Amino acid sequence: MASIVYQTDKKTGIKYAYESTSYWDKEKKHPRSKRKYIGKVDPETGEIIPCKKEDNPIRISEADATEIVRLRTTAADQERKIASLEIELQKAKEALAAQKQILKEIAKLAKIKE
Repeated sequence: MASIVYQTDKKTGIKYAYESTSYWDKEKKHPRSKRKYIGKVDPETGEIIPCKKEDNPIRISEADATEIVRLRTTAADQERKIASLEIELQKAKEALAAQKQILKEIAKLAKIKE
C-alpha cells in the first residue's frame, strides 16, 4: 500500500513530499520501500506543490494527494487482477481444447466399434 512521506532538508529547511510504496525484497528477505517524488510542501498552507516545471504550479492539498495515491494503488491492484484473470482464462482455454480433443478421440472409437 502506498502512503505519503514527508522529508525535510536540514540545510534549506524545505519540506518535500514523496509517495512511498512498500514491497518484499526476496534477496535480502526483508521489507523495502520505493519512493516517488511528488513535490514540495508549502510552509504556509501545507499544500503539496507538484514537481511539474510550470510558471503557475497547481497546488494539491494533502487530502487530494492522499486520494491520488489511493487511486494509483487501486489501479495497480486492478492491473494485477486483470493479469491474473488473463492467465486463468488462458488455462481454461487450454483445458477446453484438451476436452475437445478427448471428445474427438471418443467419437473415433465409437465409429470403430460400430
